[in-house]
Amino acid sequence: MNAITGLTPLSPLYKTQLSTTLPVQPAGQTSADTSLPATSVILGQDNSVSDSQTYSRQGQMPGAQTHYSWEADATDPLSALILAQLKSGPSGARFQGLGAALLEQLAANGGKAISQSVFASGSEISGPAALKPLQDDLRAHPNNSLTFSLTTASGATVQLSLASNDQGLAVNAEVLGGELSASELKGLSALASSFQSAIDGLSQVPPKLQLGELTQLDPKLFTSLQLNAKLQTPDGDQLFELRLDEKSRSVSLQGPSGELKLELDASNLQLLGNVTQRQSAINNYLEQFDAAQKRGQGDKDLISLFKDAFVQLNSADDQRSAAAEDRLSEKDRTLLSGLADFSASINETERYNNPMRPLEAERFSYTVSQTSSVNDEKPLELDVQQQQQSALKASYHQSLNPLVALTLSSERESQNYRYYEINDQASSSTRIAYHKGRLIEASATQQSTQNERVRTYVNGDLTRDLQTPASVTESRNLLSMINEVFEQERISQRDHRVSVLEGLLMPQRKNWLLQSSASKIAD
Repeated sequence: MNAITGLTPLSPLYKTQLSTTLPVQPAGQTSADTSLPATSVILGQDNSVSDSQTYSRQGQMPGAQTHYSWEADATDPLSALILAQLKSGPSGARFQGLGAALLEQLAANGGKAISQSVFASGSEISGPAALKPLQDDLRAHPNNSLTFSLTTASGATVQLSLASNDQGLAVNAEVLGGELSASELKGLSALASSFQSAIDGLSQVPPKLQLGELTQLDPKLFTSLQLNAKLQTPDGDQLFELRLDEKSRSVSLQGPSGELKLELDASNLQLLGNVTQRQSAINNYLEQFDAAQKRGQGDKDLISLFKDAFVQLNSADDQRSAAAEDRLSEKDRTLLSGLADFSASINETERYNNPMRPLEAERFSYTVSQTSSVNDEKPLELDVQQQQQSALKASYHQSLNPLVALTLSSERESQNYRYYEINDQASSSTRIAYHKGRLIEASATQQSTQNERVRTYVNGDLTRDLQTPASVTESRNLLSMINEVFEQERISQRDHRVSVLEGLLMPQRKNWLLQSSASKIAD
């Protein structure tokens, strides 16, 4: 008999009621027991059959203490993977590979429903009646869970779920409200890798956002998507939600370190600029997020997640084009970011680390948003406005000696620190307006207010209390600049058939995109 590797199926040693053969766990893993009624297989490379190499009717090795009880006949590669993952370790890490395998099997079998679960126990679970309460409880109250819903253009809904606890692992997949076409089945299978990547990213500590093609659904095949996850970590549960449809996109994550939310309004395609314009705006926003983290000493991992969410949800617009009824020209979009309107926030879990002064919280709260309006009821009187704004509130402790870690206690000798309080706001507003078809206004106003208070304590005594406000407002008339830029573009297109528009606008955008630092607005 040949050595077994991977998930290669093995033929039973004798006929059973099962019509397919049994795959086993990958080579190198511990030989363990599967509950496969009336089926026995040989493990290892020895060609002889011995009692020590044969599964019992209950799926346990002779002398082993663990019994594995299955919901359905466990003779397919997906079931073999489920068993391997149940044995792999903590229940929070058991979804590795399962999301992709479940999605691929659902697509491969034409959308036929799949339901499978396995439980490990120290004694045999006798019969379906004893097993069903365990199945119901696992699916209703899992320690770790993930659900995935995908609506097709034809109106059918694909639903998947994964659930685990200390004792068991369960998967479900079904198609409701219709049947999947061949192209939809192919598209479903193509999402498997990104689906698994998203699961693997969320399962990491700290978690990562790896949405891949989930944010770029083919609208000819799929119209909406929802992904929810609850995953245990050493510090507590992580809750995640992703929603995508034709009108909006949103991500939220809540965990021990705090929560983040991002909602995009994808309904107004008129606001979308070209790829270069959008990338410039994304880069500028990422700079604002980094500046807020540095100034407020925010959690780097949470900010990293926030940035990933912002980039990946906005990337969905790379494949979208302006609406057919769009009345905006490139000139009309000049002072826009080119991104969809959005609102976003990060709120870290507050901590109170100073026993001597329990009201001194360590916190980080950041909000940022963009709203736009297009009044095009009278095309010759077009009015386009956009508002970007942000707010940062933060407070934290810092040791007086950068070489000595701060450990606050009730002892006065530990009370040598600076306590920072940050309260900042920033905004940028732009407007382009026409009268009788002639551009009459192109303006931008940037504003930043930064307030910092620093109290210094030496051996518990307040020795300094310093407040540092900074505020600046800059209004610019950009009408001449825009007219000149587009005149140069017209001449370049006429004489050389080459566009110079983006090259001319790129260095100017800092004059109307959001800037949180007062010093940058003043430059």
